[in-house]
Amino acid sequence: MVSDSISMERVTTKEAAKALGIGVDSLQFLMQQDKLPIGYVTQKPNSPRRTYFIFRESLENYIEALKNNKISSNAMAERVASAGRWGK
Repeated sequence: MVSDSISMERVTTKEAAKALGIGVDSLQFLMQQDKLPIGYVTQKPNSPRRTYFIFRESLENYIEALKNNKISSNAMAERVASAGRWGK
């Protein structure tokens, strides 16, 4: 099914951060806190390394919602601010 492969297309944390206008560290922190609904994070037991699964369609939908004021830009700013030292 072509539509499934398109909806599952992944983007890097660097691409997603750039599209959202935030730093990679902020993006990773927000995803770890479940405050950025564009994918998910996994971590193997006893490992400090995390894997970020960011889906293009989810990212584009989130950006579109921001543009259409379905999600306030203040909410995004608050999320980034809550990341504190995890800025750009």
